[in-house]
Amino acid sequence: MKIFEISPGLFIWSVITFLILVGLLYKFAFNPLMRLQKARQDSIHEAINDAERLRDEAQDLLINYKQQLAEAREEAATIMDRARKAGESTKAEVLEEARVQAEATLAKARQQIERDTNQALQKIREEVADLTVAATEKVARTSLSGEDQLRLIREAINEIDLSKISEN
Repeated sequence: MKIFEISPGLFIWSVITFLILVGLLYKFAFNPLMRLQKARQDSIHEAINDAERLRDEAQDLLINYKQQLAEAREEAATIMDRARKAGESTKAEVLEEARVQAEATLAKARQQIERDTNQALQKIREEVADLTVAATEKVARTSLSGEDQLRLIREAINEIDLSKISEN
């Protein structure tokens, strides 16, 4: 059986052909495949590094956001506190202004009452003087001189107790 026989020439040519084929495959197929695999590995590593970098940035942004939120809440509380204090201050100012206006109005009213009282007392004095003159004339049935009238008026005014009138 010649099927299992080894022919040295065929063996050498088969080995040479195999080595040439392996060399060609290495040069034209294996090297490009290895470069593709290396490029794929590099892109995967780069994607992993980018993902880690983005994760770190996201964590930094989250921390920054939380810090800004805390600052915003603190600022809002400060603004509310200032507004409350300003409201209380304004309230105190309005109350003080109202008190001052009330005191001024009360003082004006007292002055007006005093003026009115003095005018009323002056009118009462004049009426008393006129009544005294009229009564004296009727009693004496004679007309009094100007000097007598003045003396009688002074006596009548001195006899009237005006402090009792002003108390009422």
